[in-house]
Amino acid sequence: LAQARLEHIGRGRSVQTMLSKMRCFSRVARSLPESAWRARVAAPAGAAMRLRIAAAASLRAPEMLCYQCEQTSAAKGCTTSGICSKTPQLAGLQDLQMAYSKRLCQLAHALGANNPFEKECATLVLESTFATMTNVNFDDDRFVNYLEDSASLISKMEDAASKVDKSVVHHTLPELPEKFPHGREALLLASGKTGLLARSLRVGDEDLFGVVEMATYGLKGVAAYLYHAEELGGEALGAYTAAERAGVYQEFFRIGSYVAKAGSSPPDGSAEAALNEALGESLAVGALNLKVMAMLDKAHGLALGSPVPTEVSTQPPTSGNSAILVSGHDMAVLHRLLIASEGKGVDVYTHGEMLPAHSYPKMKAFSHLRGHFGTHWGNQIHEFRSFPGAILMTSNCLRPPTKKYRDRLWTSGPVGFTDIPSIEGDDFSPLIQKALSTPAVTEENMKVTLREKSRRPTLLTGFGHEAVLGVADKVVGAIKAGELKNIFVIGGCDGTENTRSYFTDLAKETPADSLILTMGCGKFRLNDEDHGTLAGLPRLLDMGQCNDAYSAVVVASKLAEALGCGVGDLPLHFAVSWFEQKAVAVLLTLLHLELKNIRIGPAVPAFLTPKVVGILNEKFGLRGADLAHEDEDLAQMLEGN
Repeated sequence: LAQARLEHIGRGRSVQTMLSKMRCFSRVARSLPESAWRARVAAPAGAAMRLRIAAAASLRAPEMLCYQCEQTSAAKGCTTSGICSKTPQLAGLQDLQMAYSKRLCQLAHALGANNPFEKECATLVLESTFATMTNVNFDDDRFVNYLEDSASLISKMEDAASKVDKSVVHHTLPELPEKFPHGREALLLASGKTGLLARSLRVGDEDLFGVVEMATYGLKGVAAYLYHAEELGGEALGAYTAAERAGVYQEFFRIGSYVAKAGSSPPDGSAEAALNEALGESLAVGALNLKVMAMLDKAHGLALGSPVPTEVSTQPPTSGNSAILVSGHDMAVLHRLLIASEGKGVDVYTHGEMLPAHSYPKMKAFSHLRGHFGTHWGNQIHEFRSFPGAILMTSNCLRPPTKKYRDRLWTSGPVGFTDIPSIEGDDFSPLIQKALSTPAVTEENMKVTLREKSRRPTLLTGFGHEAVLGVADKVVGAIKAGELKNIFVIGGCDGTENTRSYFTDLAKETPADSLILTMGCGKFRLNDEDHGTLAGLPRLLDMGQCNDAYSAVVVASKLAEALGCGVGDLPLHFAVSWFEQKAVAVLLTLLHLELKNIRIGPAVPAFLTPKVVGILNEKFGLRGADLAHEDEDLAQMLEGN
């Protein structure tokens, strides 16, 4: 059993191979007298053997449970491996890292403004938390490094905290080991106490535990957006002041401190009071995310210019140069790559949620930013293998690469995969050199068959809040004249299920006297159709990336102000396509703003119990999308429900 477990951990063998070896070793074990095994464990090397036998024994029950994304197995949870291809070992390391990150939040909250390690703590918590999100990092070694760094920083911060509040040093998380477990095997054993199964048993209330997990996943989304704002140099640009930055981090650490305790221990008071507190903290995550999205929006504008409506070619004229394809979300990384690759004989194309890059004036200034290739992240395996050049993945969503392109793939920031090189700092030279060694892009090798119904020669993007508000008089006039009767927000994170055609069908069936605001990679479910025009505007307005849900909030607020009503009084309807934790953060922001009757899908989050879904439905009208009857959903929306 021990040897089978070790080989499974050390070499990433399949579960089937592991179980086969376990059966083999079990037969051998049964053939030996019990005294032989007891003697072996009691021998001088017994401590190591006991550790290995404990590791083997832990396989008797499933240790993995992950339900943080929409595509979790059977809409309940992944227990043997992730739908995302995350292994149980990686899941364990990520669970353990989140426990250490929560401990850092506890200490940072206790130290407050007197934290001598504020910058180091903020940097580590943001990146390591971002790395635990769905489809971001699959590299076990990276998490071992994060864990070692976290343990070292915790030790230093506990020393500092003991001078401020000794109680915070003694009230650590029950799931954390007393001493840091050095070595991969010891870390994996320690991770069992940090998983959902173990923590939910300690909390003892599935309704409460699910809401605390919702707050935790929302906090992961906030970490991603704040990471991007910091990458852009938001404070140096003047997007936010040092005081605003400090306030955001302190609130992040406060909520992190809350979920650390609430997600690991039974509630102190009544179940009802604890549940209400958890719901309040979840809405606090939404309020924090609103601030962070505003910071990121301003940082993007100051660093790259305000987005302007732009037609982007999906069939650009080729220059005969080699090329780099950039996917993910990180505009700062793309901008630095464009600077580094200028004049090197390399063209750059965008993929997925990098499409809005073409609408930023300072990006448009680079002539070698040629166009857009492909669709959403779910199609990347087919599309990446078809792209002839080098590929850079700047954030989620990364899928495990195939041999067809893994030797042309690089990652950056928190993104990682075993044996895939990562960009170090601003040194893009290995990526550029790889691109130069690949075949030049030609019209022939760019004619890839995309896995969508059609491929439009151009896509229109760049309708951020400044662009839309620039023609607000037309929109307001159209509403007052009765030409514009409804505004639909349809978009968010995309996924790979066929049921996501709900959003395509819903958009098609919206009446001609309505506008559709879209953002995120969910746009690729809508933007292959011509939805016509209204009041001099395209009916489908691509506002940008998933964080540009902030633009939709700004537009709605300004329209309500111009019309002399509340946002809730606008004919505004939401159908939110969700996939990962940034979408959870955005949803919590919408609920914080008390926007009603939001439909979410394809599946209702697995971490929400029927009782909690009922509470959210009663208070906010939140409900699951009726995937087979989008026409009925649309009729209810038009009736104000």
